[in-house]
Amino acid sequence: MDIETEILDLKRRVGDLEGAVNVLTGQLRDVHPNLVSLHSQTTERFDVVETLMGRIVSRLDDVNLQVWSLRDDFPTLVSEALNQARRKDRD
Repeated sequence: MDIETEILDLKRRVGDLEGAVNVLTGQLRDVHPNLVSLHSQTTERFDVVETLMGRIVSRLDDVNLQVWSLRDDFPTLVSEALNQARRKDRD
């Protein structure tokens, strides 16, 4: 076993590993700004969705209030309609 050959082989293998690490580091450096950009874009989009959902909830609350109001007013409306129909039948 030749020690110099083994040392050279180990140096070559370490150099290969360093090269691979440098390639990965460069790729990660390129990916990081893209991830930051993606994060800001998704944050903006979720803010828009949250705003829209707030509007929808507000409108549904209004509809719910109107439906319950109609439920309370319905007997009176039906009674008035029946009274008008009876008056027309008498005339």
